[in-house]
Amino acid sequence: MLSLTPIERDMHRLLRSLAKAGDPVDPLSACIGYKEFAQRIDPHGLDPYTSQGQMRGLYPKLGHISVYEHQHGRPLLSALVIRKATGRPGSGFAELASQLGFEAAEDAGFWEHQVAQTVRFWSADDPIMVMDSAMDQVLKELGSIKRTVRRLAAKPVEKG
Repeated sequence: MLSLTPIERDMHRLLRSLAKAGDPVDPLSACIGYKEFAQRIDPHGLDPYTSQGQMRGLYPKLGHISVYEHQHGRPLLSALVIRKATGRPGSGFAELASQLGFEAAEDAGFWEHQVAQTVRFWSADDPIMVMDSAMDQVLKELGSIKRTVRRLAAKPVEKG
């Protein structure tokens, strides 16, 4: 499992607050532009990865947050960050979603569904739902470990 860097934790906290404040009836209202997002994370432009000239450093961090969320069985939180000109996320969002195994990740419908799921999940303010998603991932990982141990135990031991 991944862990988040301090700046990624700040980004994660902001994204969660946007999702929590979002309206499940109009989930797209929770979205924020890349530039505004960077300014809210680093209002004084001190971080080289989020400052105006270095916005590209923001994208891998958003991707890392989505991987982190996926590993914890939650929707892709970075779906909330969009290009204001298009009202959609950058192409990296769909590429990462495909790498994570989502089908039709390049479709606008997929992204909109992720935004809706994100807002629904975080605005529900249901600690049981949060714990359930974490527990589901732990159980999934334990199942994988169990299969690996069984496979290793079934291999004949070579005598040397």
